[in-house]
Amino acid sequence: MAEYYYFAASLPMLRMDREAPMSYSDFMSKAAEHLSKSDYSDLSLAVFGGSTGDATLPIVREWQDFAGRLSASICRIRAERLGFAGYDDAEVDRTLDGAAREIVENKDPLEGEKAILSLCFDFLTSREKGSPFSSTALMIYALKLQILERANAFDEKRGRAEFDRLYKVIEGNIKR
Repeated sequence: MAEYYYFAASLPMLRMDREAPMSYSDFMSKAAEHLSKSDYSDLSLAVFGGSTGDATLPIVREWQDFAGRLSASICRIRAERLGFAGYDDAEVDRTLDGAAREIVENKDPLEGEKAILSLCFDFLTSREKGSPFSSTALMIYALKLQILERANAFDEKRGRAEFDRLYKVIEGNIKR
C-alpha cells in the first residue's frame, strides 16, 4: 500500500457540518499529480453515486458494497410502502434496515437526503484506521468530499424555483 505523506498532509480536514473546502474536481486534479497510476485508477472508482469498475483496494469494494446495500434497502422499503411485492426476506439487510426505514419515513425529502449523506459519511469515518497518509485514506477523503459537495449543493431558493418550473411544465402538459 502506497503512502502519500506530502499530499495527504496538505489536504484540509473534512467535517459533515462544514462546507467542502475544495471541489472534488480540484482534488482529483491534485491527486493525478501525486498518486500512482493504479491508485489513481482506484480513486476514480471511489465515487459517491456508485461505480461498476473492479477496484483493487478493499475500501473501494467496501464502499461499493455499502452503497449498494443501502440503496437496495431504501428501494425495498419504498416498494413495500407502495404495496409492491416480490421482495424475499433473504434480501433484507438487517444492519441497514432501521436506518433505511427512518430515511424513507421522513416526511421532508431534504431531511431524508441529509440522513443518507450522514449515514454514508459515518460509514466512511468508521473505516478511517491505519495511516492517514495511505491510499486508503485518500479514497475515503475523496468519497467524503463528494458527500460534502452534494450536501452543500442544497439551496432552498433554487430548489423551490426548479420545483415551480417543473410544476408549470407538468401543469401545461396536463391542460393540453
